[in-house]
Amino acid sequence: MPLVLVISSYVAASRVGGGIAPYVLGPLKVDPVHVPTTLFGRHPGWGKPGGAAVPAATMQDMLDGIAANGLFAQTDAILTGYFAAPDQVEVAAKAIDNVRAVRGAGREPFVMVDPVMGDSDSGLYVREETARAQQDLLVPRASMVACNHWEFERLNGEAPEAGDVMRAVRFSRQQWLVSSIPMGDQLLNMQMRDGQMNAAASERFDRPVPHGTGDLLHLAYLGQHLTGRDPQGCLRHAVGAVNTVLAKAVEWSAPELPLAACHEDLANPKAAEAVVRIPGGD
Repeated sequence: MPLVLVISSYVAASRVGGGIAPYVLGPLKVDPVHVPTTLFGRHPGWGKPGGAAVPAATMQDMLDGIAANGLFAQTDAILTGYFAAPDQVEVAAKAIDNVRAVRGAGREPFVMVDPVMGDSDSGLYVREETARAQQDLLVPRASMVACNHWEFERLNGEAPEAGDVMRAVRFSRQQWLVSSIPMGDQLLNMQMRDGQMNAAASERFDRPVPHGTGDLLHLAYLGQHLTGRDPQGCLRHAVGAVNTVLAKAVEWSAPELPLAACHEDLANPKAAEAVVRIPGGD
């Protein structure tokens, strides 16, 4: 069974952050090990979340225990997400380096970095120094940078259209997974590396949808990657999983992503249609 080290938030009553890893990866028979960066009661979008950030020293102690149990050698992938402070980011960067050192050449873990910084609705919602630490310490260590459109623009400069996103990373040595790119009445999700691009679209709903869709997309993509799908298959099945869960959330007026109820859909997601022509692309 593949193993993923998840370093991100834990939010007890909201289906967001690293806490949803068992719901998304479990149906794909992928085992998550979660080191939390926060212990919150609810998503801050609902109001005061309750709880607190996890001290960086506590995170390091947890990682030391995981390493002592021999699990770094079994870690097939690492996913980083929300951080509350720069010293937490430093701990995560050290963990990535240590897993790579233990696994050695030829057994590189797949490192997905979600540089959680902000979005188009709120702008920057972490401290500037925390955003900068992610950009400086985690993005260069990534096999894939998985971010929303707003975060992509912050990392790469202005890229308001899908074609601009393609051009910005055309010759990047890293893979990119960029979500929430406006495209008419849809939102485009693009996966790119070395000039190769795959794309699939998500529907825009005319009512609010639950928080956590980016976290769901990234975990679903990572799970598909670890089952051996090619990049296009990973993207289409991950976007398909998100589309299905969101459609059910809207149908049921669910305040949170109904992940437990969508277990079978997450285990065997219907693939989203590939988008062949990208507006503004060459």
